[in-house]
Amino acid sequence: MAQNDQQEGAELAGSQAGDDRAFRRAFATALLGPNFLVLEGLKGILSAAGFRVVAAVSRVNELDLDPELQNQPILLIVNAGEDLRGAVRQIELFKESYETGRVVLLADPGQFADIPAVFRAGANGYLYMGPSLEPFVKALELVMLGETVLPKAILPLILEHKDDLRPQKTPESFAPQLSRRERLILRHLAEGLANKVIASEIGIAQATVKVHVKSILTKIGVVNRTQAAIWAMNNGLFVGDQPRRPSGQKPIPGSEQ
Repeated sequence: MAQNDQQEGAELAGSQAGDDRAFRRAFATALLGPNFLVLEGLKGILSAAGFRVVAAVSRVNELDLDPELQNQPILLIVNAGEDLRGAVRQIELFKESYETGRVVLLADPGQFADIPAVFRAGANGYLYMGPSLEPFVKALELVMLGETVLPKAILPLILEHKDDLRPQKTPESFAPQLSRRERLILRHLAEGLANKVIASEIGIAQATVKVHVKSILTKIGVVNRTQAAIWAMNNGLFVGDQPRRPSGQKPIPGSEQ
């Protein structure tokens, strides 16, 4: 009996691994960056993990994909190297030619301040170069599924660099379609707070927060909380130094709408 269970478990694991590889190969994966050796190393790692790497180039104008690949899903992985500004420009050029392509940028944590520019250029993921393969592959899969991916470590860095991310205009001038309460909830989203914590912070039901979040996503034209946080950063709604009420304290009547 135990032997049969082990055999079934092995078969299920093998089936799952096969499904993962089939999904990864559904995308034509292209690599872009200034360092040929880095790209070759990345190509070997991704190929071993089941990705179908079709090109490794230093500039978008060198990306000469076969005609049959033009209608397939495309994933571009950009290694920024030391020139993040140049990488942003390459992302813009790629999106001009491959509007539906998915883009992930690999960068150094010290290049945090340019994250908003990376996403404005059309990137769908911003990943740090790290020692572990599995989280990297899973992050790529999320981007391929349509998600936006940021490093977990980004929130403390947002607080540290909040002045660099805040435009000169007031939040109200950027988000006239949001109510005062929605702007408050959006700021909490940018801080990475869960609905339960937000509900406690502003003294409303968790279900009410969920309704507000759905409304916010619709109004600002994004599809998930990560994109909403980026929108808040780009539009002056992230203010990490605001004082908070003690959890459970009721808001002042009329202070939030």
